Amino acid sequence: MDWQAKMNRVVDYIEENLTGEVKLDIAAKILGCSVWEFQRMFSFVAHTSLGDYIRSRRLSLAVKDLQTSDEKIIDIALRYGYDSPAAFSRAFSRQFGITPSSARNEGVTLKLNPKITFQSNNEGNDSVKEKNGMQSYSERGYYVKENAPIYFTPDMEKTSAWFRDKLGWYGGVVAESNGAYGCVFDYPGELMVSGLMPFRGIHLFNGEATQGVVGFIHVQGVEKFRQFVLSRGWNQVSEIEPQHWGGNECQITTIDGSVLRIFEVA
Repeated sequence: MDWQAKMNRVVDYIEENLTGEVKLDIAAKILGCSVWEFQRMFSFVAHTSLGDYIRSRRLSLAVKDLQTSDEKIIDIALRYGYDSPAAFSRAFSRQFGITPSSARNEGVTLKLNPKITFQSNNEGNDSVKEKNGMQSYSERGYYVKENAPIYFTPDMEKTSAWFRDKLGWYGGVVAESNGAYGCVFDYPGELMVSGLMPFRGIHLFNGEATQGVVGFIHVQGVEKFRQFVLSRGWNQVSEIEPQHWGGNECQITTIDGSVLRIFEVA
């Protein structure tokens, strides 16, 4: 059974127990790893902690119960693990910005967190696929939290190879009609987390490379990023410097002479 199927079984187990106890040892057993490894892998690929995911799903289901039934708030609170209306109201307000009683007002629409699914993405141009991607992804030690800059390069294949070889990213040329277009992205091409995973990559277009900053990229693990790049033999990466706005940042010069600013919030 592949990792996507195992993770989906874990999510199914969590969903089945949102009104009861989610036992981490049972979930870890489905994946065949320790509880610590399970929590780390879940956070790594879902980009949210296990605890936050379970909490958000319980509160999202509570919204549906509030808006489709006349049940007492205390009964709904108890169903989803809150021992008092006050505790339930605090958690509910933190997530949705209003109280549970206000959520029952006609016309109130709240953004709910859906059940996530892990899907195999095996379609598309072969150049954007990466065998054993999840193994190298989990060993890399850092991940991008958000970004989507545009990057011009005179040699898209060469630039794509640099991102793959030096940063451990994935991707390449995906279209040739009306001028080449490509993309490189932080996560393996076979990974798609439905409901949570935003596009975290860089759009590539043919053109003269910008000799300056082309991206300001938020990562988790800036020190791991720098160590990884150096281990790949690329020395055009600066020391990590604390910034006046509270983050830590390094800069890397790409094969085209463009600059990516890589930061982590302290």
